[in-house]
Amino acid sequence: MIGVRFVMTCTHVRHVAPLATLLLLTHHAALAQESSGQPATTAVQLETLSVESRNPAAGRVGQGEAGGLPKAFSGGQVARGSRLGILGNRDYMRTPFSTASYTEKTIRDLQAVSVGDVLTRTDPSVRASIGSGNRYDALTIRGFRVDNREFALNGLYGLVPDYRIDPAPLERIEVLKGPAAFLFGTSISGSIAGTVNVVTKRAGDEPLNRATIDYASTTRGGAELDVARRYGDAKQIGVRINGAGLGGATPIDRTAQRNGVGSLALDYDGDRFRLFLDVIYQHDAYDAQTRGGNPVEGLRVPRAPDPRRNMSQTFDFSRSDSLTTLGRAEFDLTSDITLFAALGGNRFTYDKQENPAFTLLDRTGRTRVNSIFQTGDTATLSGETGARARFDTGWIKHEAVFTATYLDQDLTLGQITYPDYDSNLYAPVRLAWSGQPKAAFPRGRSSYNRMTSYAVADTMSVADGLVELMVGARRQEIELGSYAPVTGLLSSTYDKSATTPAFGLVVRPTEVLSLYANAVQGLTALKPPGSAVNVAQTFPPARSRQYEIGTKLDFKTFGATLAAFQITQPAGNVDPVTHVFSVGGTQRNRGFEGTIFGEVVPDLRVIAGATLLDARWRRTRSGLYDGNPATGAPRFQATAGLEWDTPILRGLTAIATVVYTGASYAGTTFTNLPFSKIPDWTTLDLGLRYATLVQDRPVTLRATMSNVTDNHFWIANPNGALILGAPRTVWLSASIDF
Repeated sequence: MIGVRFVMTCTHVRHVAPLATLLLLTHHAALAQESSGQPATTAVQLETLSVESRNPAAGRVGQGEAGGLPKAFSGGQVARGSRLGILGNRDYMRTPFSTASYTEKTIRDLQAVSVGDVLTRTDPSVRASIGSGNRYDALTIRGFRVDNREFALNGLYGLVPDYRIDPAPLERIEVLKGPAAFLFGTSISGSIAGTVNVVTKRAGDEPLNRATIDYASTTRGGAELDVARRYGDAKQIGVRINGAGLGGATPIDRTAQRNGVGSLALDYDGDRFRLFLDVIYQHDAYDAQTRGGNPVEGLRVPRAPDPRRNMSQTFDFSRSDSLTTLGRAEFDLTSDITLFAALGGNRFTYDKQENPAFTLLDRTGRTRVNSIFQTGDTATLSGETGARARFDTGWIKHEAVFTATYLDQDLTLGQITYPDYDSNLYAPVRLAWSGQPKAAFPRGRSSYNRMTSYAVADTMSVADGLVELMVGARRQEIELGSYAPVTGLLSSTYDKSATTPAFGLVVRPTEVLSLYANAVQGLTALKPPGSAVNVAQTFPPARSRQYEIGTKLDFKTFGATLAAFQITQPAGNVDPVTHVFSVGGTQRNRGFEGTIFGEVVPDLRVIAGATLLDARWRRTRSGLYDGNPATGAPRFQATAGLEWDTPILRGLTAIATVVYTGASYAGTTFTNLPFSKIPDWTTLDLGLRYATLVQDRPVTLRATMSNVTDNHFWIANPNGALILGAPRTVWLSASIDF
């Protein structure tokens, strides 16, 4: 039964003779795949792949949600494809962009507690730019920042919690590097770093009952239950229920967390009609959550303190709740035309008190800290509709799509500001209470976002996929508004439109080799800060551009990529004399990245890569700052993760992950003052995984120690902040399928 499901999910293979050398490598990889695997270990790995095996839409036009998840490379860590927005699910060898898709197996084996945790330990172009004791996630991709609230859920923006995403309900974490406004539409904040799309779990062909218990230092414990069934004479109805919780004290002084998530995934797979429904509730609570800070301009950053020393106070806290409902429908009008529509909503509420960002004053570690209480909520409605079609014009095959998207988001905010106080990185000050408020405004409407877009794309292929050319455009309409915090009156508005074209080319001369290139654009709304005298002025959407060329290899059991890219993003700044905000200067990030992933030899799996980046300012006012390095953009990053199925004991796997991040800059580099340089840092994670059978039930034991050397280091953030890296932490878990 398992073998049949595997064959059904295989993609179509073209019979084009490869070059002699590549043919030999392909043959060697195929032999390695046939000879790899131990009976007990393989059984557990195949069980993991059961969710992705169901491919109800094989052969249908439209590779949306019903198109089936692309299968994984050997070892099940990295998928062979991912969702490309309006283009749907697509094999990575047919993708004219740099993408990666990490599976639910990788999430569980890393014992990850966040999306940023997974991507930092797997992707060389991605780093978490927020500390582990913080209440929310943020990433740096190719030297640009993307916040958690800009992640997509099953292809739609605005439906994930504002702060962080619990990975328990996730089947895939997909990352597309570079501007993605054409493929996904403009994200909420207009980040051009890339797009992270999280894909929810679905019921597989076989019943699933999995229970997991977790432990993490210092005294955190938790559990997860994952149940899936399919019903009907053709198993057309799927149900998957997932619940998880983790709580207790962390290694960071006085920090505790209580996190819980529950999800329900339903699907109906008819002959021509398909329905999908996700309901996800998430609760997060933190006591004395950690925060970062900003150095004064020109300060030489002091050594990183022990991250266990918490700068926060015992009265600091964060509580948040998120409820998401997302429905999707697909209908095959004919065998070559599919109609689709999706609609989802999210309600996120929060209460928190914290020091938003301390100011680092000198080399002795002296800081100035402010304390703020905030309460508010975010209500979002997000949807899309469209059609996909397949047709031929002579010897050219077409895959065309039209889509329209809409996002409506309203935010409320109330705030109390307390007096500032002095502290120190190396000897934090402890306060009994936050003091008398010095300013406040009641909870009320704070802002709104309205984003509408219309997109069309056509992927043309010739010679059975030897050459594929994708062309398209998206018309974006962005409407933003802000309200004065005390009066509640509308204080500023923004209503602009722009069109973003996109081009992508794939040339696949052999089964092993794929060459690609793309030219895409992104949109960012440049808005003056509150300190500018022209705070109400609006500016046209700033166009960011990416040019990229690359190559991909597919040796069946493992793959590899190499890419060269350049991204330019217009920037805005406030004149220090006139206090007028204007658009001026461009951040240009140029670099190379290479990755390798899969089972390179029998019993040895790897996820590794490196990124070389040159991020600098260009076209600044009078050329004053041209050539200055951009903030939070290291010149070199590398990641190497290895899994080895040891011969010592069948089912025992040794794991090692090394993450290296080069030196970068904090504060602002858009100045002639000396820069605040942050040293490079390296972390080492070691672990063991043991998969066996207990009374014919698959059981997996996992143990991981992260940051084994207990290295103390600063993390650079593209917004200029300093963030402390996580201390040494032990993670244990045991799961059983019953």
